[in-house]
Amino acid sequence: MALVEAMSETRIANLALYRIGADTIEDIENPDTPNGWRCNQMYPQTRDALLRSHWWRFATDRATLSEDTTAPDFEWDNQFDLPNDFMRMKELYDSTNSYSLEGKKLLTNDDTAEIVYIKRVTDPTQFDSLFTEVLVLQLAVRLATTITGGRLLSRELNGELAPLMARARTIDRQETHTTGRADRPTWVGAHNGSGKVTTSIEEER
Repeated sequence: MALVEAMSETRIANLALYRIGADTIEDIENPDTPNGWRCNQMYPQTRDALLRSHWWRFATDRATLSEDTTAPDFEWDNQFDLPNDFMRMKELYDSTNSYSLEGKKLLTNDDTAEIVYIKRVTDPTQFDSLFTEVLVLQLAVRLATTITGGRLLSRELNGELAPLMARARTIDRQETHTTGRADRPTWVGAHNGSGKVTTSIEEER
């Protein structure tokens, strides 16, 4: 009986390379070929951008923030240190106040800060399978132009990517028995770092 290879960064990179008909690599952490170097450079940013693109349940975490003893110069009463693995805000828990994310700080008028957030997950064995599928395709799109110069191939892969991303997000949102506060469209919970207020979960696409 054949053993299934555990998911790894190298395997994800090779699946992306396979999609564009390029030579695979031995180890993404120790690149000794041009393709290996490209994957080593592109993989972390592609993964992190995908993590920030959606409220992935597998990457959701909670934290009680530590207050910074230095108060903001103006506008806000308090500021708190964000977790080192912070990627995207989902909710300032049990608060009706607004807040601002500035650098690695959360600024608010609240005296305490408990957050639900998207964290940086780097272990591929912890990825949702649909997240992995989207990551492979996104990495393939980025590699296609640099390795093959194939703009047509990039367009074809992008054509696959949009419906795949929509399906992955839809399924991810459905996998809960109850709707948490972070999944309800509120001003505080749905406010993102770009300044846009998302009025419905569906708009996140």
